Amino acid sequence: MRMNHTRAVLSTAFATLALGACSLDLQNPNSPTEAQVTTSADGVIALATGLQGRFATSYGNFAYMGGLVTDEFAATSAALISISDAEQGAIAPGTGIADNVFNAVYRTVRTADDLLAGASALSAQFDPGTRSGLVALAQTLKAEALGEALQSYQRLPINTYGITTPTYVTRAEALPYVRALLDSANAQITATPPSAFFTNSILTPGVNLNAMIQLFRARYARLANDNANAVTYANLVPRTGPAAVSLLQFPAPTVNFYANVTGGTNGIAPRRQWRTSMAAGDQRFTWFVAPSATLSGRVGALLDNWSRYAGAQAPLPVYFPDEALLIKAEGLAQQNQLAAAQAALDSVRTDCTGGRGLDDPKACLTALTDVLTQAQLLDEVYVQRRYELFGTGLRWEDARRRVGVRGPVAAPAVPVGGQRCWLPYAIGDRNANPNVPADPAEPATFPAVCQQ
Repeated sequence: MRMNHTRAVLSTAFATLALGACSLDLQNPNSPTEAQVTTSADGVIALATGLQGRFATSYGNFAYMGGLVTDEFAATSAALISISDAEQGAIAPGTGIADNVFNAVYRTVRTADDLLAGASALSAQFDPGTRSGLVALAQTLKAEALGEALQSYQRLPINTYGITTPTYVTRAEALPYVRALLDSANAQITATPPSAFFTNSILTPGVNLNAMIQLFRARYARLANDNANAVTYANLVPRTGPAAVSLLQFPAPTVNFYANVTGGTNGIAPRRQWRTSMAAGDQRFTWFVAPSATLSGRVGALLDNWSRYAGAQAPLPVYFPDEALLIKAEGLAQQNQLAAAQAALDSVRTDCTGGRGLDDPKACLTALTDVLTQAQLLDEVYVQRRYELFGTGLRWEDARRRVGVRGPVAAPAVPVGGQRCWLPYAIGDRNANPNVPADPAEPATFPAVCQQ
């Protein structure tokens, strides 16, 4: 075993976690090369730390973009024209909006693949529980990174490790691959629970690996319209206490993703209409924003200030706990279990200060008074998702699922739903890979069913 002196490596490596994740190309003990991380136990463990940092970056880029091309965010006054163009649905190939998501996602995927290779090659140097945790972590973050790609691009590569020119596949092929990775991660930790060393010294503080796996399994079962399993997996996500929340941490000098983009040329802020469109009495806006009566953006959008994420080191949830309840409500409604679906919705609506012992958005609304039809319940699910899951990037896929892509909207008009169907493919990959497809054509009439 090579665990004792590894703690010294980790204590320094944790300081690089999040947006400033360790570079795998630098020659210093806390930033190992790819060869080093697959030939030494210390390197493999440091790579697991770096993977979590890279995931924080890819998640941030995805959520930033997903909010900007829907009705969540708008460009601040100092932002580049390409940022305000994106909020109105116009994204040219080669812009950072399109390329940053792809590049960050596949850095995460590559690092996860390296971790899987290292954990396999050096399996004898880890106790079973530590190896199990490393493998499950790599599979989970690779799956979610690819899930972000399939919510952003019409086609995506899924087999990329050691392949110079990977092929692009449809979402119909990519989604089962993502789900299989998550099922493998679940089987891994079920058969061999992660060790205390993995949980306490490798996994990011504040992250619950099992809860994250179950939430992601529910998320992608829902996208596959596998309603029965979506409900089953959602029920496995803890409802109360610390295990119900997984947080990305940003120890100084790293900076929370949203705090990092509140000003400057990439600046965005929450659209004011997100708050003002809430039902009377809905308190969830207080978790996210500080109301403003004066702030406006580059092309005149009315904005609020960030509240929760204004602090440079504010943690960023990997998911919100009530996403599981909303997945459950939708899955039950789709199976015509309407009373149970309505009860799950009411649990989200009536969650209030102190509820479930969690620091998460609290609607503090009353329960639904009428018995809703299936169609009404599904409408209500998406209303609640809009306000509960703000800033997660999930709004864009919701718009596609509900035929809510309503086309480019120029200021001073206010967008509703999504402004476009897909991102153009990354220019860097197009220049290097002849298998990159043509950029998908955006629809000319709206609301649009996005071709998949």
